[in-house]
Amino acid sequence: MILTKNRETGYARVNGASLHYNVVGEGHPLVMIHAGIADSRMWDRQVAVFAERYQVITYDMRGFGKSEMPSGDFSHHRDLAGLLKYLVITRAYLLGSSMGAAIAINCALEFPEYADALILAAPAVEGYRFKDAATREMWRAVDRALGQGRYEEAADLELQMWVAGPKRAIGQVDHSIVRLVREMLLPTYRIPSDRGTEQQLEPPAIERVADLRIPTMVMVGDQDVPDIQKVADLLVRTIPAASKAIIPGTAQLLNMERPEEFNRVVSDYLAHQRVNSWDTTTPDRFR
Repeated sequence: MILTKNRETGYARVNGASLHYNVVGEGHPLVMIHAGIADSRMWDRQVAVFAERYQVITYDMRGFGKSEMPSGDFSHHRDLAGLLKYLVITRAYLLGSSMGAAIAINCALEFPEYADALILAAPAVEGYRFKDAATREMWRAVDRALGQGRYEEAADLELQMWVAGPKRAIGQVDHSIVRLVREMLLPTYRIPSDRGTEQQLEPPAIERVADLRIPTMVMVGDQDVPDIQKVADLLVRTIPAASKAIIPGTAQLLNMERPEEFNRVVSDYLAHQRVNSWDTTTPDRFR
């Protein structure tokens, strides 16, 4: 563990896995949960901004970035709850992107005591079946490429579908974003598919989102795939305290493509939240 004033970087042993994490800033905890094509570096344009007002926690999910992927059954949302327990965090805002949004939802459903609000960017939700033919064919093409060890080809397909979206060419996206996402994505392909089995909620989250009784902001890019657009609308209709924001000119990674607008929308939303059940004193590990 590396510990400096108001900053902590280290590895937490959680549910049999070593998870890499960073904590920076003071204030009410804000946890950022990365997308399935990325790792915690996707939040580089958010951390410093939000650390001015919040205690920002980023981490690499098991199998991503600097976190390990041991064998055995696991649940990403239980890993998140375990990390919060390790960090002695009892309440937090949960900000998730894509798969990270699904994890935030699951965590809020199974461990409601941890979640004060949800911010769901380009959200996935457990139990939703994608219907768009182009997206489903892309997944099949990715699986074929991975099965033959053609990792670069698989990355090209995923970058086109998720980073550019179905209406843009990948060349229309900032090259530095494409390069970083490729760098984050490729190592995940080399993890054996039988290394671990994710355990899902029962019943699945798609059948339970109406039980979420906390403030929720759903964010989506207007260039994202059709099913993500449908999931966003479904969540807004179903979660009682949900609202929606559209970030134009973005697909899956709206926080990377339009960081200033993304940060403004999230900052304005959190500024309207009133949380009275947390201690504003500095945690012991920062003293």
